[in-house]
Amino acid sequence: MSLVRLTIRPWELVDVSDRELAELERQGLIFTQLATLYANFYAYEGGPAADVAELTVTVTKDGQGEPLVGPTGDGIGHIAAGAYGYPWSEDDRDGPGDYLVEWDALDATQAPVYAAETVSLEA
Repeated sequence: MSLVRLTIRPWELVDVSDRELAELERQGLIFTQLATLYANFYAYEGGPAADVAELTVTVTKDGQGEPLVGPTGDGIGHIAAGAYGYPWSEDDRDGPGDYLVEWDALDATQAPVYAAETVSLEA
């Protein structure tokens, strides 16, 4: 089984078998590179999707040192309610390794919200 992002729902990870993976690749329905970083926000844990304001993203290799990206709100796209994407270019990477992706925003009540994920790039 593999976790992939489909081009039709890139903000969700989908678990597929090897056979399904091959068929999705053949049809061009999956992303073959991590070129977009995604974040989902909800009104409360387990609740409905909720939009946020003043969203920024920061990417740091190994979660240390100077950020390779941001913090910035430039380029962040609104995909659907509570779903956002940031185009992560090759210029914003520093080779294989782990990258900490952090999202900061304000919810509907103007309270700060935060999301973080570690993304691993292989050689």
